[in-house]
Amino acid sequence: MSIPKKPEGFMFTDDQWQAIFETDHHLLVSASAGSGKTRILVQRVIEKLKNGVNIDELLVVTFTEAAAREMKQRIETELHKTIQQARSEAMIQHFRKQLTLLPMAQISTLHSFCLKVIRRYYYLVELDPGFRLLTDETEALLIQEDVWNELMEEEYDASRPEFFQLLQNFSSDRSDEPVTEMILRVFQFSRANPQPDVWLRKLSQAYESGQSIADLPIYQSIIKPALVELITTMVNRLQRAMQQSEVEALLEKAYQLLAAEFEQLVALKEAILSDQIDDMYVRLTTPIFAKRYPSYRKEEVKILSEPIKRIRDEVKSQFDTMKEYFPYDPKVMGDLMRQSQPLVKEISRLTELFAERFQQRKLEKGLLDFNDLEHWTLAILTNEQADVSPQTFYRQHFSEVLVDEYQDINRLQQAILERVAQANPGNLFMVGDVKQSIYSFRLADPTLFIDKYDHYRQHQDGEKIDLRENFRSREEVLSFTNFIFEQLMDRKVGQIDYQDEAKLVAGATYYEDQSEFFEPEILLYEKENEEELAFFDTKAEGEIHLVAQKICQLLNNQQTILDRKSMTMRPIRYADIVLLTPTRGNHLKMVDIFKEYELPLELNDAQNYFQTTEIQVILSLLQIIDNPLQDIPFVSVLRSPIVGLTEDQLVTLRLAKRDVTFYQAFQVYLKNGTDDVNDPLQRKVQKFANQLERWRKVARKVAVADLLWLIYDETAYPDFMLGLPSGKQRYANLMALVSRAEDYEKTSFRGLYQFIRFVEKMREKDKDLVEPVAEMTGDAVRVMTIHASKGLEFPVVFLMDATKELNMQDLRKNYLLDENEGIGIQYLSSQRVHYATLPFVALKQVKLRKLLSEEMRKLYVALTRAEQKLYLVGSYKNKQEAYKKWLTVQYEEEQFLDEASRLVSKTSLMDWIGKTLVRHPKMQQYFEHAESIVKTIDHPAKFALHWYTAEEILEQRSTWFAQLHVTHPTLETAKEYETIPTVLQRRLDFQYPHQKATMTTSYQSVSEIKRLYQDPDDMEDNRYDWFASQEDKKGYRLVNQGLAVPEFMKTKRLDPTFIGQATHRILQHLPLATDWERVAFDAWLEEFYLHQGFPDDLIAAIDHEALWWFYESDLRKMMSLHADCVQREQPFSMLRQAKTIYHNFGDDDAEVLIHGIIDGYIEFEDEVILYDFKTDHISAAKTEEALIDSYRGQLMLYKEALQNALKKPVESVYLILLSQKKMVTL
Repeated sequence: MSIPKKPEGFMFTDDQWQAIFETDHHLLVSASAGSGKTRILVQRVIEKLKNGVNIDELLVVTFTEAAAREMKQRIETELHKTIQQARSEAMIQHFRKQLTLLPMAQISTLHSFCLKVIRRYYYLVELDPGFRLLTDETEALLIQEDVWNELMEEEYDASRPEFFQLLQNFSSDRSDEPVTEMILRVFQFSRANPQPDVWLRKLSQAYESGQSIADLPIYQSIIKPALVELITTMVNRLQRAMQQSEVEALLEKAYQLLAAEFEQLVALKEAILSDQIDDMYVRLTTPIFAKRYPSYRKEEVKILSEPIKRIRDEVKSQFDTMKEYFPYDPKVMGDLMRQSQPLVKEISRLTELFAERFQQRKLEKGLLDFNDLEHWTLAILTNEQADVSPQTFYRQHFSEVLVDEYQDINRLQQAILERVAQANPGNLFMVGDVKQSIYSFRLADPTLFIDKYDHYRQHQDGEKIDLRENFRSREEVLSFTNFIFEQLMDRKVGQIDYQDEAKLVAGATYYEDQSEFFEPEILLYEKENEEELAFFDTKAEGEIHLVAQKICQLLNNQQTILDRKSMTMRPIRYADIVLLTPTRGNHLKMVDIFKEYELPLELNDAQNYFQTTEIQVILSLLQIIDNPLQDIPFVSVLRSPIVGLTEDQLVTLRLAKRDVTFYQAFQVYLKNGTDDVNDPLQRKVQKFANQLERWRKVARKVAVADLLWLIYDETAYPDFMLGLPSGKQRYANLMALVSRAEDYEKTSFRGLYQFIRFVEKMREKDKDLVEPVAEMTGDAVRVMTIHASKGLEFPVVFLMDATKELNMQDLRKNYLLDENEGIGIQYLSSQRVHYATLPFVALKQVKLRKLLSEEMRKLYVALTRAEQKLYLVGSYKNKQEAYKKWLTVQYEEEQFLDEASRLVSKTSLMDWIGKTLVRHPKMQQYFEHAESIVKTIDHPAKFALHWYTAEEILEQRSTWFAQLHVTHPTLETAKEYETIPTVLQRRLDFQYPHQKATMTTSYQSVSEIKRLYQDPDDMEDNRYDWFASQEDKKGYRLVNQGLAVPEFMKTKRLDPTFIGQATHRILQHLPLATDWERVAFDAWLEEFYLHQGFPDDLIAAIDHEALWWFYESDLRKMMSLHADCVQREQPFSMLRQAKTIYHNFGDDDAEVLIHGIIDGYIEFEDEVILYDFKTDHISAAKTEEALIDSYRGQLMLYKEALQNALKKPVESVYLILLSQKKMVTL
């Protein structure tokens, strides 16, 4: 199909236009950062619809559910625009139909699509259709642990020698846990393959040693190319050093030495190229380099000699690296292969057995995990015995298959997509950017993208399109990024050549001309010696202080940037700034240091949730409720605010009986203690003993979440935490634990013991809960990892901790895994010495390249997040240390740095960046003898380099703190003096003027306050008792003091509140701009229930007739016409004088913060319409009039809050009574 001609002045580039309209074959779009990838995808879908395709005939696969939702929203917006522009009634009706079909359209993650395939064709693979998705990773880990433990017991009983040899080879001195970890990891790798069993059985083939090492595939495909690359670099480097010394007569001795060593390297290279393995090994084990390099006393000669010596040292280091390829005699290497093969076969056998048992256990429990979804879907699509082929059905049904983030799929996922897409003509549209493939931990395989990219260059069955223009960032950012990656990223490291097709091109024409401020800046903290550790606990703290000061400077100086919404220049705000980090390790330090500068900081992924004090206390309490004979958690609870014992009191308890557990000593003290109720220790101990006994009884009967609510209620621990520094965060953490317990109850595990085990597994596997965000400030500096930033953009970016050594932890194990190359192991001899096998040596190099390539791509992601200003932050011991690392490339002549300069295991992002920057002419001002750099690159990139010492940072900190904090008055400046007795008397006679304010909280929810507007007769169970005893007083806050309903009176029906919440969720997500018939409406509901995971009993309890009544109502139709004006589920907070809420409240100045969530409102240009849903039923005790009156006060608060926030009048307030199918105007 020919591509329509692009109209003159159209907003799309030629490449974008082609990506939108090209058809009739597979299409791979390589979309660089900021190139409008999502916009192109959406427009391509719209163009398909314009050509008569229905949206449910397209399969659009996204990487996340959030991306799928955004895609649907964008398509919906474009459809509305298209309807307004349509010229024929037929087209209008067609696009309205698409709006109707959009909620059911297959725009989702691949897992969601797989779920639909399985629900449609489950019978073909004999699956029980009543399965539940195993979405909780920790639940899966616990099931795996149970299965593995059972399997291990059987293997121990069987006493197979191969099994015990495996344990001996991989277990640690303390446990078999390393074996468990290895088998689970091999299992995960196998499951990313379309045929996991075949992949496992092939693992041992690499260990077949019946032939010469030179003939082994693993040697020819991996080891030899690496050796050739390395020796070529060494020869070239030493030759350059030799040539440099030759031209200097004063360096004759150095030249003679280098020439002899050069000759040896050339002979070694010849042995490698000709596959003379024995000769190569002899040369590797024979000293090539002289022990001493010639020394020179004269300064002018030393200056000439030092760069040459540095190159020689680098070559010597590379020679040591080369020796690691053949650590033993070739014959020994062959013997190791033969001896290791049974171990690898045993790994395969155990993994297959585990996979079979794990699958069986999941089926018994009616569970499918995400990996199962993919494998069962592939099994269905390849089923050839069905009367109707599922593969044929989907190929005929889908007009096109569009895949977003194609660089992040694996081989199994590709196999599924290929069986859904048509082959001839191809209808697979793939878009992504391999330079942003950073998910190897999810077993993403970027080589799939690269292979297709290369294939479509040379073959006609598909086409590739490069989108290079970046419409996000300023020229300064893009030019700097290009300068770095033009030297760093190629096929060898990075897995793609950063050449013309990959370089970023500035496409944003709305920025003003280049200016000095917008040039990227490198901020380096110089720690000259160890004594400066006294200033900051870690180097990271110095860097964080440096960044905080820079942010203060930006804000204080009113530095302006372009507001891309208004297209006007304005001062930088906190929300414009993001701090990107390699890991989350320093996030909490950032929180603490930014508080010192009074800088708002927003992060939602802080590490160590389980290590926060409040959570540790509650978890310790749960542990002793389950088993009190645990000293550490028991003492932790006694010392916590829940019990509140002092250290002396703990000693007293311990001395009650020394040779038993603390709990038993506690019981002894309780039994033998005094009866004096005024004894503080006796009172606390007795109270806690009663509580603990009651909680232990309750724990056997109720869910963990209910137990937590009981503990919170009886101890008021969350309220106590709320009063501490960072109280809202602590409170949010405690509430999140309840939510986690509720999620746990939905798993296949039950009970307190299993929940504790559940949490311990999360801790053990570092599956820490993300800290919930207590409050979103709106205008705050954001902190996130580089991974979390992917797909986002920010006006100002700080790349933090850029000198952190890259994580090469995976290379330190005694086994290595690769999805393509299999497994490499170290063999443990009878002398307890680990020997690296040839596959292990090969995979170590493969993994090193892949790890460093991914780190390089992470750097690309980080730099391309910046729209206007980019900072890179790091630290070195001093300038000399940094320049020494960077100048190792000074004699390199090619555009791309030597592979050896990049393939360094102990390196950092800043080391890479520095090696590129030293070749820029501007860098020559920063170090001596810069003229020795062989290749300088004339490039438009501009940047600035700044060094800071600890003293400078501390001095600047003092300056900022002096500006932030007001000095307290001294005695000399006081207006009057008081004698000590006068002061004491005044303090003793003091009466707090706001006593009643202490009897309420400073925070009330609208649902509590609304009771104040009810008839007093209806509030009997929630009345304020001003004259209650101090023990029972609840204060000026509405509370429910009624007794709990006895078990025998409870029915098994769902809580009406729960049904109401579910109904509200439906209405929150209900597509407004639609015109459905009842069938389509019900279909959307069914889809919604599936995605939300609503249980059947809840679905049955929801009033669907009421929902349909509202959908048909005039108000909903008005919302449809003004969908862009509708806001739903909007939280608000406002301050109100306490006396306007509480009767007889005497404090005129006291205020209460009221928080609530408004169901929805429609904001027009000059007025607002407010609406609120209620699901209450009318009864004899509650008439319709009484129901309306009970909510009148609540809605008046909503009205007041909206008018204050929007500065517009609320003209209409609708109370929507769903159960009565009635809309009341208040």
